Amino acid sequence: MERPNQKRKPQGKTVVSRSTPLARAPRRVSARDVEAKMFSKMVSARRARKIATTLTVSSVVILGILTAVATFSPLLAIKQVTVIGTERLNADEISAALASHLGTPLPLINRDEVAKSLSGFELIESFSATALPPNELQVRISERQAIAIVEVEGALWLHDPAGVRIAPALPTDILPRILLSEDPKTSQGYRDAVDVLLALPIELLGQVEFIQANTKDDVQMSLRGALGQRISWGDSSDAVLKSKVLQALMLNNQGATSVTFDVSSPNAPVVRFDNF
Repeated sequence: MERPNQKRKPQGKTVVSRSTPLARAPRRVSARDVEAKMFSKMVSARRARKIATTLTVSSVVILGILTAVATFSPLLAIKQVTVIGTERLNADEISAALASHLGTPLPLINRDEVAKSLSGFELIESFSATALPPNELQVRISERQAIAIVEVEGALWLHDPAGVRIAPALPTDILPRILLSEDPKTSQGYRDAVDVLLALPIELLGQVEFIQANTKDDVQMSLRGALGQRISWGDSSDAVLKSKVLQALMLNNQGATSVTFDVSSPNAPVVRFDNF
């Protein structure tokens, strides 16, 4: 007998239950797999190092070839020498002295060789050589500059700080005259006088007419003009202080004649009047 409210199972239909498939068990990693993986990495690293080494060597070789070509190539050979900076010297004569360097590749220019070519020009104090590709060598000349006038065998000549004779002095050359009887190149008195001139401020340098170094510590100067003013400077030390003290002394004694301003000891300056 059927129970009330009992549902009948449909006939002719098979109920299939859904079940979740089991997860796969993880695969075990064997020692052989680890060794194979490590071997693969080692091979890759060696291959990468080999490639890097090959590229490096190739780059060095290529760079060396390019450098050699650029250095020795006739395309960079000097075809023109340009001289600039000359005033008293003749630029064409200097260019002619440098003609032996024509045809030399610019990268192979040797400064000592250029200096040797210019050694015959005493008025050259220094020079610089600049390569201007593709074919020009530019040489800039710095000539010696006069700092004083020295009488040599009855004639007045301009001289530079090293005692090199530059040119005859002209009436328009307003430079101090060093009273000297020796060769300026070898005279200690000349060097002592120049040391003081180089230490003087530019505004005072133009006022000095004569300078004489009796000793290194006894340098005397006479100023331009009819007042007969003189300066006892001492040595070349304390130039800034001596200049300030001297300017103060001259300001307080404007128009004084036959006076000597002694600043050899700038902390204890002395003013001497010869007419007393």
